[in-house]
Amino acid sequence: ILQLELGMSNIHGFSANNDDNNGAPSSGGGWGGGGGGAPQQGGGWGGYGDLEGQGEIPIPAGHVSLLKVSGGAFPDLCDLFCPRFRYLCFTTIISAIQVIMLIVCLIVGATKFDGAFVKGNDMGGPGPQTFKYMGAKYLPCIQEGQVYRFVTPIVLHGGILHLASNLFFQCRVGFIFELRWGLANYILTYVLTGIGASYFSCLMSPNSISVGASGALFGLIGADISYLIMNWQYLPGSEKYQELCIVICILIINFLFGMTGGGEGSIDNSAHFGGLVFGFLIGFALTNLLQAEDPRGKMYRAIGWGSYLALSLICLPCIFLVVHSNGYC
Repeated sequence: ILQLELGMSNIHGFSANNDDNNGAPSSGGGWGGGGGGAPQQGGGWGGYGDLEGQGEIPIPAGHVSLLKVSGGAFPDLCDLFCPRFRYLCFTTIISAIQVIMLIVCLIVGATKFDGAFVKGNDMGGPGPQTFKYMGAKYLPCIQEGQVYRFVTPIVLHGGILHLASNLFFQCRVGFIFELRWGLANYILTYVLTGIGASYFSCLMSPNSISVGASGALFGLIGADISYLIMNWQYLPGSEKYQELCIVICILIINFLFGMTGGGEGSIDNSAHFGGLVFGFLIGFALTNLLQAEDPRGKMYRAIGWGSYLALSLICLPCIFLVVHSNGYC
């Protein structure tokens, strides 16, 4: 009998106590966010004219604002839901893959298992056996050598509402972070933090079947905190304090929902926490320094990579040698 913890915009879950495995996931709280991002135009030091006139530190080249939107007082729909949208970028591609994979899961559930939309899944999706078959995180299978299950949960979601809530946050900040940090660094941050989320889920929720990109999305938040720490002195006060406030509010709201509003066994908070921790660590290695000549740059990179690898080397032996699950693959 499986406990499927898929998440909110999270890793959403099914209760493990149903004999027919048609557990009941609970809806997740939405991700918060600031206004749409609007990078300054041109090279060198760009900024906002009104800030410069008031003696505010201008926004340096390389930083794309998470707060400002283009246009007038009312942003258009693109700025509201997916600021800085581009067709040919990782955020668009991974979002499309996640949509396709949900469609595949619905087909597999309808043809091989208990249906595309099981009665207990209020997220609008199939049952836990479908996700186990499709590559969800499940410790007994990982311990048998199916290590790809550390990664595949990133592209799987428990249902239509689960996917929609994650896509909202992913598109809301993903295009901006991708421009800030660069394509390669953004992809590495997304994937490595998703893997880290699976590590923590295996250690703290060994009996769960977990799916969802929210571990990686918490990782993006963790990496953004590292980015703010490294570049704190180079950003205008209004910009950095507002963004830090937004990030803290997102974390508090989502963790409070995970503890109080998700229903028993429905949200994998361990995966969220793991993504946040690994994102914070790897953020020092992969997010950009706005001043390339900053003497602390090499130290930040060494701390980031060293701490990520050290924590991974602690988690992996525990996953394969120490932790045990009640289930079977």
